[in-house]
Amino acid sequence: MKKLALFAGMTLATAAGAAEETAVHQPEFWLEVQEHVVNNDIPQLLGYASDPSYTMTYLPERVSEGYLSFLQASATIGNFIFMSVVLIAILFAVFVLFNGRAKLENGFSGKLVDRWSPLDVFLHWLAAIPGVVLILTGLVIGAGRYWLEPLMSPSHFASFANASVMFHNFFAFPFIVGAVLIMIKWAKRQFPEAGDGKWFACLGGYINLGGGKAKHPDAGFANAGEKAYFWTVFVFGLALIVTGLMMLYPNLFGGVDKNGTLLALIIHIVSAVILGAFTVIHIFMGAVMSEGGMQNMLNGKCDENWAKQNHNLWYAKVAK
Repeated sequence: MKKLALFAGMTLATAAGAAEETAVHQPEFWLEVQEHVVNNDIPQLLGYASDPSYTMTYLPERVSEGYLSFLQASATIGNFIFMSVVLIAILFAVFVLFNGRAKLENGFSGKLVDRWSPLDVFLHWLAAIPGVVLILTGLVIGAGRYWLEPLMSPSHFASFANASVMFHNFFAFPFIVGAVLIMIKWAKRQFPEAGDGKWFACLGGYINLGGGKAKHPDAGFANAGEKAYFWTVFVFGLALIVTGLMMLYPNLFGGVDKNGTLLALIIHIVSAVILGAFTVIHIFMGAVMSEGGMQNMLNGKCDENWAKQNHNLWYAKVAK
């Protein structure tokens, strides 16, 4: 009996020691991620984050309910993102179909005028191509759950969404370089002028509906519509750049708390919706609506008749 009691005591002591050892055990910084399978449920991945900042906790009562309420309306946000790109593109395509393109009244002259330098053309495409990729991948990230996932299997959509995030983050950097250099280099030609109000009043002379065609109003190097788009890119493009970097590299901004991250995400979404819609219109105006307009950003030159019709004040200066 004494031996049995001794054995039981040793067992309890060993168990207590093991429990004590388990209680003070610290997890390794790197641990293999394990898949925890639950019957009739999606497997859960268990492991430790490689960056300790990802495991930081926060007090729920300190998180802004306003920010959370905005982001919880994910279906509404997804619809706005979808409309800012797809619906605007459809509506503008219908407008061009019924209104027609802005033709050159005197046709092409065959004489080219220097308009953009090779560096300007390069910077335009350095920002434009990644910008289109960012819009399309942002469309998948923000609205794909509601507009694409029902058309795909869950695994295919998950792979597509993950690839979109990867491409979105990668193409952000060439866009940042191109956009910032454009903002610096082109700003001096984008300030308001006296005739800009008249340009907006007749919508640039692009409306063919209603039994007649308005005359193209006077414009300098950049017309009022181009200036509006430039400053839209300047304001909301910078907002996208700053908030995107805040979410990717919070430590560069001195550490971003939960509310800061939520606010950055909200500003990022709103800026993306606005800039996405303006960019779709800009693409239509430059590549589809204006006959001869696309040539500007292919070789930096424009036809003489295009310059006279669309930017007559600028052409009068360079033709001297």
